[in-house]
Amino acid sequence: MLTQLTSFTNRFKNVFKFLFPVVILLFLYTQTSGFINEIHPAAALHLLKHLHWIDHLELGILCFLSVAVMSAYDVILMRWNRAKLPNTALFKISWIANSFNNAIGFAGLTGAGLRLMLYRKWGLQGPHWLRSLVYQSLAGLTGLSILSLLLLAGVWNDHSLLAHHPWLFIAIILVGLYVVLFASLGRLPKLGNVLGLTVQQEETTIAKTPVFKMIAASLLEWMMAGLSFWLIVHLMGLPIGLRESMSIYVIAAVAGVASFVPSGLGSFDAIVLLAFQHLGLSPDQGLAVIVLYRIFYCFLPWALGLAFATTEWIPSKEKWAQTQQQVLKPAIKRWHTIWNWPSQTAVLSDISTWALAALVFISGVLLLFSAATPGSWHRMHMLEQFVTPFTMKGSHQLTVLIGLLMIMVSESIRFRVKRAYYLALILLVGGTLALILKGFEFEEAIFLLFVCLLLWLSKDRFNRKESIFTVRKTFAWAGISLLVIVLYLSVGLSTNEIPPGVLAHAKWYARYSLKDDELLREAVLALAVSWILLSVRRLFVPSLPPAPAPGPQDWEKLQQLLERHPGNFLTHLMYMGDKSFMWTPDHKAVLVYGRIGKTLVALGDPIGDPVSVRLLVRQFRDYADRYAATAVFYQVKAEQLPLYHEFGYRFFKLGEEAIVQLDQFQLSGRRKADLRAACNRYERNGFTFEIIKPPFTPMLWSELKAVSDEWLGDSKEKGFSLGTFQESYLELAPVAVLRDSENRIAAFASMMPVYDNGKSISIDLMRHRDGLSGVMDVLFVHLLQWAKGEGYQVFNLGMAPLASVGESMYAYRGEQLARWVFLKGSHFYGFQGIRRFKDKFDPEWEPRYLAFPQNSLFLKLIIQVTRMISRGRSD
Repeated sequence: MLTQLTSFTNRFKNVFKFLFPVVILLFLYTQTSGFINEIHPAAALHLLKHLHWIDHLELGILCFLSVAVMSAYDVILMRWNRAKLPNTALFKISWIANSFNNAIGFAGLTGAGLRLMLYRKWGLQGPHWLRSLVYQSLAGLTGLSILSLLLLAGVWNDHSLLAHHPWLFIAIILVGLYVVLFASLGRLPKLGNVLGLTVQQEETTIAKTPVFKMIAASLLEWMMAGLSFWLIVHLMGLPIGLRESMSIYVIAAVAGVASFVPSGLGSFDAIVLLAFQHLGLSPDQGLAVIVLYRIFYCFLPWALGLAFATTEWIPSKEKWAQTQQQVLKPAIKRWHTIWNWPSQTAVLSDISTWALAALVFISGVLLLFSAATPGSWHRMHMLEQFVTPFTMKGSHQLTVLIGLLMIMVSESIRFRVKRAYYLALILLVGGTLALILKGFEFEEAIFLLFVCLLLWLSKDRFNRKESIFTVRKTFAWAGISLLVIVLYLSVGLSTNEIPPGVLAHAKWYARYSLKDDELLREAVLALAVSWILLSVRRLFVPSLPPAPAPGPQDWEKLQQLLERHPGNFLTHLMYMGDKSFMWTPDHKAVLVYGRIGKTLVALGDPIGDPVSVRLLVRQFRDYADRYAATAVFYQVKAEQLPLYHEFGYRFFKLGEEAIVQLDQFQLSGRRKADLRAACNRYERNGFTFEIIKPPFTPMLWSELKAVSDEWLGDSKEKGFSLGTFQESYLELAPVAVLRDSENRIAAFASMMPVYDNGKSISIDLMRHRDGLSGVMDVLFVHLLQWAKGEGYQVFNLGMAPLASVGESMYAYRGEQLARWVFLKGSHFYGFQGIRRFKDKFDPEWEPRYLAFPQNSLFLKLIIQVTRMISRGRSD
C-alpha cells in the first residue's frame, strides 16, 4: 500500500510540474491575447533596425556588466569557505554559472549545479561546500523580493496595474515576503532541515552564514537587470521613465519566477505586453523591447558563457552520482527530491563539447533568422556599389542553406566527429562571407568568426570518425529540417511586408527585399539540398571498426601477462583465436572482443594490472566511439560493475554461474541419492573415467570427433563465449572421458584452465552419445572428485542462462521479459533444465552481467550478441 501511494505521489508530482507552467502560460495568454494579435512583426523588426550601433554598444556594455557583477556571489562563497582561486578562474566560473542560469533558470539551481561541477576540479567539494551552494541558490531570489517590497511601498510606479490585476498583486506580496523568510532561516531549524541546510554541531551553522552579503549581492543582480530593461526602453524612445520601467520589470520577473518556466519564457514576456497595453503603448513596441532584452541580457552573455565553457571539462554525471552517494545526507537528499536537481542540468555532463555544439546550432539559427528578416536598406545600398544584385541574392540563398546545414551538423559536433569539425569550419567561414555579401551583416559575421575560432582551438577533441547515423535518425533529421524551414518561412513571410509608417522608404524595401515566391523558392531549394546530403550520408556510412585476428606477438604477450597477473574463468577462451586483442599501451592489461556489424563485444572482464584495466575499459569505449560503434562487455562479474558504471554503462543480468567449493563437495546425504545411484549403475555396467593430457593421438581425435558429431547432429557449432571442437584449441588442456564396457568413449569434457596458480578450474566443451541417461551426472561427479584430489579449490560448472533474472517486482522490463522466457521458453532452450542439472552439485551461484552503454538499444544488442555466439566465429 505504501509503495503504491509513493508511486502515485511521484506520478502526481511529475504531472503537476508539467501542468502548472502550462496552466500559468495559458492564463497569461488569455489576459493578453487581444494585444498579441495586434502585433505586426515587420513593424517590430523595423523598430529594432532603427537603433544605431552606438545604442547596441551601450546596451551590450550594461548587460554584460549586469552579468559580471554576479561574481559577487562567488567572492562571498570563497570567503565563506576560506578558499582561494585565481581571479580569472573565479570570474570565468561565475560567468558560466550565471549566464546559464539566466538562460535556463530553474529557480537558481542551474547556476548552483554548474558551480558544484566547475569548482570541483579546484578541490572545492564536500558537505559544507554543497550546503553553501544550496544556500546561495536560495539567496538568489532575495533581491527580487526587496524590489517587490519597494514596488508595494510606491517607490516604483505601476500606474495601478496591480490594482487592475489582483492576481499579480498577490504574487508580488508573496515574493516580497521571501526575503523575510530567508533572513529568518537561522531561527527556523526545522525549515533549514527540510531544505537540506542542517549541519552538525562541529560545522558552520546557518546563523553564521553571510546572510546580508548574499542579500546585497542578489539586490545588486536584480537592480542591474532592471536597469538593463530600462535602458532598452529608453533607447527605444518610449515615454516610460525609470520608475515605470522598474515596476514593469519587477512584476514581469515575479511572474517568470512564479511560473516555473525556464528563464520565465512566455510568462515574463506576457506581463511586459500586458503592462504596455495598460500604458496604452503599441504592441509592436512591446515585442521589440522583449526581443532586445532576450538578446542582450540572456542570449549574448550566454553565448559568451558557452565560449568559456568550451575550455572547461566537467566530470561525468556518473561521478556526480557517486559524489551524491558519499556526500549528501538525508536532509540534502530531500532538497534533491523536491527540486529534481542536479538532473535538471544533466545535459551539461560534458559541457565542453556540448557548448561547442550549442554555439554551432545557434550560428545556424542566427543565419536563418538573418535570412528571414529584411536587412538594412542603407547597408544594402552601400554594398551595391561593390557587388552585383545577383551576388547579393545568391549569398542570401547560401545563407539559408548554410544555416540549415549548420543546425544539422551540430549533433555531430557534440559527438566529437572529426569530419563534422572540418565541415563546421567550412560552413562558419562560408556563412560569414554570405552574411557580408548579402547585406553587410557584420554583427552576425563577427559572432560566426568567434565560434569558428573556438572550434579551431578545440581541434584535439574531435577523434571520432563518425557518429551513429541510423535510418531512424535520417528520417528524424529530415523532419527537423522540414520544421526549421517552415519556421523560417513563417518568420520571413511575416516580416517581409512594408512596416506601417515607413512608406517613404517603400521603393528601397521593394528593391532590396525578397518577394514571397522568392523566399519560398529559396526555402524549397535549401531543403532539397539538405535532404540530398542526408541521403548521401546514409548511403556512405563509415567503415566498420577493425577487428584484426591475433598474431604471434599477442600470444607471447598474453603468456607473459598471465605469469604476472591471474586470469579468470573466460581467459582460456582467448586461445580460440576467433577474437581480437586490445592491449593498453604499456601491455599491462588485455581484453578480447568480437565484432558483429557496428557492435564490439568484449568477452568477460579485462585481465591485468588493476590500474591498466580501468584505462583499458575507457580505451575500448573510445575505440568504438571513433567508428560510431557500440562497445559492450559480456559476462562481467558483479564486483566489477562500479568500474563500468563510471564509464556510462548500464547492466542486464545474463544469468548465474555455478561455482563449486571443492572442499565442501561430497556425495553423502539424501540430496545426493540420485547421483550416487547413477554412479553405481554406470560402474556396474563397466564404465570407466580417465583424464587424458595432451598431446592427443589421432585415434583419440577420431573418437572424440565421432561423439561430437553425434551430439551436434544438424546443429551448428557455437563459439565466442563457448569452446568449439577445434584441435589446436583442445590440445591446450586435458580432456576427461567416460568409456563404456567396450572401451568406446560415451562422453567427454574438455578442461579450461583459469590461470590463477592452480586454485580454480573450469569445464569447457561437453559432449555425449545419445541414449545414455544420466551420463553427464556421472562425468561431473568424477570431474569434481578428480579436481578435489588434484588440489583445486574451486570448480566452475558454467553458466545457467537467465537464472534468477527478473524475479523482483522492481526489476527492469527487459529482465522481467527475460524471466518470462526462462519460465516459458523450454521449447526453444532448456533454461530451467540447465539450472536444475547444475544445482545437483550444490554450487554457489554468482551473477554475470551484460554491460552496455546507456544510449544504446538493448534489444538490438541482445540479438547481436546471440548471433555472434550462434555463428561460431566473428567476421
